[in-house]
Amino acid sequence: MKLVALAVALVSIGSTSTFAADKIGERCAGTETVQAGTQLPQTLAYSLDFSADLANKSYCYDKCLREQTYAISDAASNPIKLADLDQGGQTRRLTFDRNRSVLTDYQVITAGLIKVVRNASATCQAAKFHQPPTEAKAKAE
Repeated sequence: MKLVALAVALVSIGSTSTFAADKIGERCAGTETVQAGTQLPQTLAYSLDFSADLANKSYCYDKCLREQTYAISDAASNPIKLADLDQGGQTRRLTFDRNRSVLTDYQVITAGLIKVVRNASATCQAAKFHQPPTEAKAKAE
């Protein structure tokens, strides 16, 4: 009987930690290189706070208002693909490597003849998790 109670307790502990691992809160800081058209690239400071709910496949920025919330492109990938978009003159790949705590943000925006390329890498630290609203935008940012 004690073995059964121990087994149930261990399963419960495992379920709780798995559930907690599905919720990520991160504060990331690093640098980004930005190039607009034929101008020389510039290196700038980059920071991003985000929360991700892998079970609900949504992530959000800052305070996680509805307009700051998006569907996760691939919650099961490693690194996690928060955004993987290529449409309407915009390409964006936003990934988070949980093992290394690194966020990578690559974005190309084309407006007429001008093309802006952003490429950022940031080291992240655990931060307060904000629950994304349940109605994430249908497409990734």
